[in-house]
Amino acid sequence: MRSFILFCVLSLGLLPAQAQVSLRDAQLLSEVGSRAQLLSASALLYFNPALRTPDPRSLTAAYYHLNTLASHVQQLGQPSALARPLQAIQRSFAELDGLSSKEQQRYPALLEALLLQQRQLQQAAGEAYADAGLSEPTSLSLLHQQSQDLASLLLDQQVRQYPWPSGAPVPLLGKRVQLLDQLVAQRFTQLQVAEEQQQLLTGVRRNYQFVRSILMDTQAGGQGGAEFYLTRAVLDLDELALNQVESAP
Repeated sequence: MRSFILFCVLSLGLLPAQAQVSLRDAQLLSEVGSRAQLLSASALLYFNPALRTPDPRSLTAAYYHLNTLASHVQQLGQPSALARPLQAIQRSFAELDGLSSKEQQRYPALLEALLLQQRQLQQAAGEAYADAGLSEPTSLSLLHQQSQDLASLLLDQQVRQYPWPSGAPVPLLGKRVQLLDQLVAQRFTQLQVAEEQQQLLTGVRRNYQFVRSILMDTQAGGQGGAEFYLTRAVLDLDELALNQVESAP
């Protein structure tokens, strides 16, 4: 009997640590989903045969997102559902970056493969996130969803404007862009952060508003400015979410 009581006490003592681990896993999985999209957006902007002088900052950003993805998947224990598409992405990206300027005609096919691999990674991360237990709307889950949606809007804009030989290889948001924009705007009024984090959240909202017209304009060309401002917004939202995870009891 005493052994049973001791077991119960020890089990109860582990609950806060287990909950914290779950929150950290959810944070990593959310970032995997958003960073995968940011990686694709940066790659589309840099490996564009229509650009005579692509901005090297987009290539630097793509490498940063790729390295972050690898680190996060490793911290999650490298489950095969995440590791396999990540390895495929790494191979596609390495091949892209290894092409000479005379081989630009190969960009679209490799980017198509990269996009499909990114979608597989994003889907796997989303399924694992659902299993982490944050299905009910919370301040943390709202931050995660906002990060995902801003990354989705940026990627959609870059896919839409890329010079594909035979049309976009993945489904576009289409009219859902306006719906997603409305959800993003509504969520900005719902997000709750600590008082000392309000300025950072205000900056995120300002960055989104600054490039919103570009995202809504289906005739606008590929925009490095949109990449810069929305990437900054996504990273700041992830920082706000991480602060909540670290301050959780």
